[in-house]
Amino acid sequence: MTLRNMIRSMLAFAAIFGVAIASMHVTTEAEARRGVKPYYWRTYQFNRPVKGYEGWVAPGYYCSYKRYPRRTCTHERSGKERCRITGWTLEQTCQ
Repeated sequence: MTLRNMIRSMLAFAAIFGVAIASMHVTTEAEARRGVKPYYWRTYQFNRPVKGYEGWVAPGYYCSYKRYPRRTCTHERSGKERCRITGWTLEQTCQ
């Protein structure tokens, strides 16, 4: 892995982690009094598989990530379908 790719990965992780932390503070006053934690969901698009942080971000607030491949499929003359992965979607959920 080149230094440039490593820096990109670190910046992507920092951005995702920052969004997760910021989203925890978006609660209404009534929800905060009841102890309700907001549900946060977001997707990110990448050209290659990226790992997200999974675990407790803060006391009582857990984040989870799933990776889904984006596929582009073509049909050949023989009727066979050929698919290839063109990118990845990282889905983040926190609650």
